[in-house]
Amino acid sequence: MARKGMLPFVAIYAFLSFLDLRAKLQVTPAWFDGTLDRNHPALLAFQYVQNEQSRILQFYIPEALIRLFGLSVIHAYMVQRWLFVGLSFTLFHLYSRRWFSTPLAFAAVVLLAAILPFSFYNDLQESSAFLMASFVAGLWTIRDGPSWAVAIALLVGAMDNETTLSLASVYWADRFAGWRPGALLKTTWRTVAVAAPAIVYTAWIRYVTWGQPHPGGPRHWGDNIGGILADMRLSPLEYPRALYLSIFFIFNVLWIFAFLRLKEKPRFVRATLVLIPAFVLPHLFTGIIYEVRQMVPLGFVVIPAAFFWMFREAE
Repeated sequence: MARKGMLPFVAIYAFLSFLDLRAKLQVTPAWFDGTLDRNHPALLAFQYVQNEQSRILQFYIPEALIRLFGLSVIHAYMVQRWLFVGLSFTLFHLYSRRWFSTPLAFAAVVLLAAILPFSFYNDLQESSAFLMASFVAGLWTIRDGPSWAVAIALLVGAMDNETTLSLASVYWADRFAGWRPGALLKTTWRTVAVAAPAIVYTAWIRYVTWGQPHPGGPRHWGDNIGGILADMRLSPLEYPRALYLSIFFIFNVLWIFAFLRLKEKPRFVRATLVLIPAFVLPHLFTGIIYEVRQMVPLGFVVIPAAFFWMFREAE
């Protein structure tokens, strides 16, 4: 059983999460300069910016920690990040054990933990930690669970970050049964039904927050493509400072390895790869792409797919 002997790994993953928390705090002065203390009451009063206000679990979970344990706002957000990043590492290990040996599952988690600090900026979008845990849990549920459990996973994930909705593309691809109109319609309607609670919640919360400002504007396609092309013309010696190339650097050669020998990968791993365009293209339109924290959940897709090419021991 994959769960046997997990205690040493859980301890290591908790400490790796602590190290990543230290790294995050060191590059985020806004955590301690009063910004976080001001933002949290504004979020609770529904007086904050639209995209952050709609992610209710990112501030209700710290508020629960404050009320239950008497923590300060700063400490509650620290505990939240440490807890959910560590949980995501543990879940990723268990999720990977379906295909890989214990050492390879451990290597996958350690690789993700090493990549994670590259995504840290001086920002306070603290839905990211829960997003990691809910994303790998969503993938696991799509692979092994019933459809009703997938619907719950998508809904809970969307309450923290609407990015979770992209997982519906994996559900569709995994259950794809061919291009015959009947089979295609059945798969599509089944996917819509499973995603419906999350879609309805997202539409409702965006309606509630519609009149609140959206920082940075809703469209960034021109900025992102222009920035990427401009950075590509730089000398390679300048690449460590080429922010718009961060989208390529975060998973580096793993982006390529994930697509090599596709036919040799399990069906579900191939299905997860549809998430990459379904994930990246919307972020190119609506996100600031050099903020590569947005790409971190793809690690749960890219790393396993790359490992199937890198290691012949894959089960």
